[in-house]
Amino acid sequence: MALVAACAATLSACATRPPVSLDEHGLIRSMARDERAAAFSLSGRFVVKGPDQSASASLDWQHAQDRDELQINGPLGKVLAQLTRDASGVRLVDDGQRVTRAATLDELARAAFGADIPLTGAAYWVTGRPGGASVTSRDGTGRIAALTERGWRVEFVRYEDDSADALPRLIEASDGEHSFRLLIDEWSPVK
Repeated sequence: MALVAACAATLSACATRPPVSLDEHGLIRSMARDERAAAFSLSGRFVVKGPDQSASASLDWQHAQDRDELQINGPLGKVLAQLTRDASGVRLVDDGQRVTRAATLDELARAAFGADIPLTGAAYWVTGRPGGASVTSRDGTGRIAALTERGWRVEFVRYEDDSADALPRLIEASDGEHSFRLLIDEWSPVK
């Protein structure tokens, strides 16, 4: 279950928001892909599978260059975990109020879950950017179709539309032993 929380914490509540206008959506896309100060807000659902476990949950993620706030919720809205990243490091609080701290997301994954999960790359991946990963293929519009990083293969199964600047909608990642599937339900303006 610890691996599930780790994957979930980096990459959850049901809330209804007003529809995003086309102009606003263009701004969301450009802010999410800003190379110097990327910022985004997303809501989605995910499934994590490992050799002896699997789990699913929803997530809400607010990302800025200097801060991440991520909440993982169970199927009935119960908060399963909250992750915060800021200048002081990374803090994960689980549903039992146990706190795990680390200097970086990758160190958190190793310390809390004993796994080499490139969580630092997740903020790049969800916006369709490689970060430190190697792009292995692109689709017909030039968007990333697949990349690899530290033994993980990440596939961009579906984008939100056919435009060249579309944000990812469905992402699948695997290291051969563990897999992660993220469906992004909504991109919204950064609060």
